[in-house]
Amino acid sequence: MPTIFAARSVQEAGLDDEPCLSRALDFLSRHAVVDGGGSIYGTRDSVVPCYTGMIARLLVRAGRGEAAMPLLQWIVRYQPVVYGGVVYHEPVGPLWGDYLRTRYGGCMAATTCLLGLVPAVSALAAARRAGLAIAADAHVAAMRSLLIDRRVMFGRSGAIMPLAGRTKTDPEGTRWVLPAFPLDYVIDLVELAQLAVDIDVPVNAMTEAVELIRSWRLTDGGWPMLGKRRVSLAYRPEPVSRRQRSETITRRVTELGLEWV
Repeated sequence: MPTIFAARSVQEAGLDDEPCLSRALDFLSRHAVVDGGGSIYGTRDSVVPCYTGMIARLLVRAGRGEAAMPLLQWIVRYQPVVYGGVVYHEPVGPLWGDYLRTRYGGCMAATTCLLGLVPAVSALAAARRAGLAIAADAHVAAMRSLLIDRRVMFGRSGAIMPLAGRTKTDPEGTRWVLPAFPLDYVIDLVELAQLAVDIDVPVNAMTEAVELIRSWRLTDGGWPMLGKRRVSLAYRPEPVSRRQRSETITRRVTELGLEWV
């Protein structure tokens, strides 16, 4: 897991030519892919969707389509798109391992969690943009419908979906929305909005998410880093600060291609 997060921090900071990234991807390709799935302990019973998606996306973004293909095929073959009791897509055939039905969020049970769905479908969307021959249409269409129904970030009650778990400092479990770097298995709102843009969710279905991101904009036109994850061995270029422009977060928001004025 530290290698995945460290590699992700380097890649998402735009440091694609750093030798450490290439070495990390070599290591992950050798040791973290088991029967096509992304494994956190190098065993079949520790394959989980979130890490499968993260590793696949790392490899696709690095131009390693051949190495990513088994992971992408795993997502297509096994990953359901289910949320809030609504089945958007169910692959034909058995699910991967009953153990995934008891982990946080259900992983692949009837309450598939977005922590697994977002990186998994993001990897498929990245593969599609890279021209890789992967049957991603059903998952992409299902995820688009899910995000439209949820207006990107809301649960059925109309409240922001809790993703990171409830704590004393975050009793609603919604601190995940704050733009953060480095990221781990917990997404932030910018990442979720990026997926929405990538799979053509209409802007009118993202109004609240766009307004929230706009509300964080600084007077100089940039965006601050408002959150961080407890990620060991990660590249950390900037501090958390409500008043200081973060080049990393500003670049991520700008890449959404949305209107902020």
